[in-house]
Amino acid sequence: MRRSTTIIFVTLAVSVIFGIGCGNADPITISPNAPGVAQLAFLAGLTARYSPSTTEVWIGAPPGFCASETIVRVEVKGELPRRIQSLTDGSFIYKFMGDESSSAQVEYTDPSGAKHHVYVAVTDPSGGLELSIGSPGLYPNRMNAIDDKVWIVNSGDDELASYDLDSLDRESAVSFPPYSNPWEADFVSSTEGLITTLFSGIFRFNTTSGATTQVSTEGFTPFASPNGVAILGDAGWVANPNPISYFPTEFGIGWVSEIGIDESPAVVAEINTQWLNPQNVITDGNYVYVCCSGTIDFIPPDYLPAALDPGGVHVIDPEARTIVASYELGICGPGPMGLSPDSRYMYIGSGVAGWLFRIDLENGVVLNDAQNPIVISEAEKTYIPFIEVSDEGLLACASFNTDTIHFIDSWTGEVDPFPFFGPIELHPDDPDALWGPQDAAFVTRDGEEGLLVMTTIESRFHWVGF
Repeated sequence: MRRSTTIIFVTLAVSVIFGIGCGNADPITISPNAPGVAQLAFLAGLTARYSPSTTEVWIGAPPGFCASETIVRVEVKGELPRRIQSLTDGSFIYKFMGDESSSAQVEYTDPSGAKHHVYVAVTDPSGGLELSIGSPGLYPNRMNAIDDKVWIVNSGDDELASYDLDSLDRESAVSFPPYSNPWEADFVSSTEGLITTLFSGIFRFNTTSGATTQVSTEGFTPFASPNGVAILGDAGWVANPNPISYFPTEFGIGWVSEIGIDESPAVVAEINTQWLNPQNVITDGNYVYVCCSGTIDFIPPDYLPAALDPGGVHVIDPEARTIVASYELGICGPGPMGLSPDSRYMYIGSGVAGWLFRIDLENGVVLNDAQNPIVISEAEKTYIPFIEVSDEGLLACASFNTDTIHFIDSWTGEVDPFPFFGPIELHPDDPDALWGPQDAAFVTRDGEEGLLVMTTIESRFHWVGF
């Protein structure tokens, strides 16, 4: 995926939304500030989608598709042709009333000056779905896409294994102690990094040699079921939930360990958290963000997960080693985090419901918490296992127990934006199955951009091509 993409938001004029105008009139000009243009960067090419909720058909092309500010002619059967002016970045968008069978003829000039006349028809966003295209190891938990490989933390096999990104064939693995239950990894380079294990502490690893070195906690609190890890510069930051008992579940004071990454990796500092059960850690290159879930227990007789006390997010200044901001989200089991490309908006998934929470970090405001969550799924027995954001700002997450992938515009918070007008079900013909989407990564495989999804119960790779 491309890096550092700047996206401008837009609001379509009524004439664009409903196709008012004629072929000989002045071209319809799209304002660079209208809803819909933000999603053009999500496209891989000229695309037409149908929105059942509004009975509109959207046609759009990504930046660089057309010449800058050129005329695009769109002809829909039964209507007069429309002339649209592309934006300065060569993208365009057009909406008209239609259905699943709608199509259009599009004439445009590309950046080289060549003219094209193409046919575009509504397609189903799930048309790029390819199921069971490869198999990770036993109980895969997390994935890291680096260069032409994807590294999988296989918790059941006690290993960090690499797979060719195109073929998804297994290539090599770094092994860890038996029954250590590796949980999450992050890389300081293409070959080295840190991995947490629930039962054997933390290790520095080298994927070339297969060597591992256990991180020392001398002078500091021993690791307590370390979970999330994020590397910033030459230091790793790890969340310690500190579980004391289960059924009923009880946590001690949690903390974050800072780890110096050198030939003798060791804890160099630790910071206690305000809320219980810190599990997730990410960084934007400047700050370290830690999410505390609060106590989550499994309540009989169905043993469904339930949040019992509040949770929230801490912002840590890594140089000062202090918490500089805290955001309480309520009793909702907050878990995995993701950031918009400009690091302004943070999204947090719930560990007890199909909900997302949102924080405006620039203004220090919680926009969506337990009282007004962004509802991804209404299912009672589900949660959000991961949040992944593309370089263009498209957020992907999953509803675990319903095996569905959802998309959100991380700039606006819009759920299922263009070109995704609904969740993508992994197995629509078998609604009772449970594959368990555990993690995903935006990658390019065989020249195609898309989302690589990993399921942990079914232990398979799946592909959503764009």
